[in-house]
Amino acid sequence: MAHKTAASGYEADPQQQRGGVSDHEFIARMRAELYKRPSMRLVADRVTHIMLAGRIDRDDPILEIIDSDDILDEKTVLSDAVERILSFPHLSAKEVADNYDKNWANPSDALRKLSAKGEVIGLKRAGKFRYPEFQFSLSEEATQVVREGNVALGARDDPWGVASWWLSPNPSTADRKSPVQLLDEGSYDVVRALLRAEIADDIA
Repeated sequence: MAHKTAASGYEADPQQQRGGVSDHEFIARMRAELYKRPSMRLVADRVTHIMLAGRIDRDDPILEIIDSDDILDEKTVLSDAVERILSFPHLSAKEVADNYDKNWANPSDALRKLSAKGEVIGLKRAGKFRYPEFQFSLSEEATQVVREGNVALGARDDPWGVASWWLSPNPSTADRKSPVQLLDEGSYDVVRALLRAEIADDIA
């Protein structure tokens, strides 16, 4: 899926130059880079809006693309998306170890290492990490699909976006079930196909 990049035609603002790059050019580059990464749709536009929030004025050319009054609305939408993800079952590191018989000497350290590899989604909220339970509660084959999918979708860099992909109804399926629901039903090949399509769409 091709993504339109904002501000690509903006003239450099001499007063905003930082190392030869204007604020507008920097934001445009950031937005373009976000769109190159799998599963960044949850945050790409909103990150751009938040970066712009502190510097928009009445004559800013960015207003040709985005209404400045919508920036706070975008922050609210993002907050709602985060709360929706957290409405699904999540566990602390200790709960993961206790509930699923993980023989880890230090559960927090073990899960952070897996998160650093991108194999496990770890969501930081209020200074603490929580782990979506579906990553541990499914069958062995389904769990392997999740681990491989997390890496392919970029969970290390965008855990919230990847969590949203797994837990949200997928419009590519006839019944709009989420990938997690499909895995729970044993539809592993369907989910693998959805992953391939998602990755191809984000790269295009």
